[in-house]
Amino acid sequence: MTPNDTRELAEPDLLAQLEDAPPASSSRRNLLVWIPVFLALFALLGLLGWGLVREKGGASSFSTNDGPAAVAVLSRPATDFSGRLYEPYQGSTQFSLADYRGQVVVINFWASWCPPCREEAPVLEATWRRYREQGVVFLGIDIWDSEEDARAYMREFGITFPNLEDRRGRIAVEYGVTGIPETYFITPDGMISRKIIGAVTDALLVQGIEEARQAGKEGS
Repeated sequence: MTPNDTRELAEPDLLAQLEDAPPASSSRRNLLVWIPVFLALFALLGLLGWGLVREKGGASSFSTNDGPAAVAVLSRPATDFSGRLYEPYQGSTQFSLADYRGQVVVINFWASWCPPCREEAPVLEATWRRYREQGVVFLGIDIWDSEEDARAYMREFGITFPNLEDRRGRIAVEYGVTGIPETYFITPDGMISRKIIGAVTDALLVQGIEEARQAGKEGS
């Protein structure tokens, strides 16, 4: 067999291999198709992990409002909600905001793992006892917490005003809570008059309550 014959045999084999091999551009296209799939999968796994952490509650699932309290003046309708109370209030284990139209309602978002919440707890309880016979209702909303820890917290601080569990943070999201503690003042006609971001003081609580009362008189 001559060298020319060998070359003639090799050339068809090489051509066949090139024809069978997938084009490089096709491989790149396949890779580009799969990259978004993998990214979406990783994002989904991350979201599921975050949801599990949030379900268990704890500081990792929500931030705390440390530092001096900040006051924001608002004027918007308060979203109605209802939920289960840790302890019965006025003979009911459920609390519905709509049932307290005509009264000033002070809503405090808290959790047992929140240091500023612990700081303000005695102030809230003392102010509640001062106003509870004057047409003012306090409601604590415990978010992303365990019932065991929440009950221990309420026992520790002798909390007697009603407290509602919001384990998944549904009500907090509806109200636009960005961290805890946050306290909202609702007028008798159902408007949010202001909110306090951070641990409340006695002076801020009294000011918020009296302002909500006055707004209710002006609106009637």
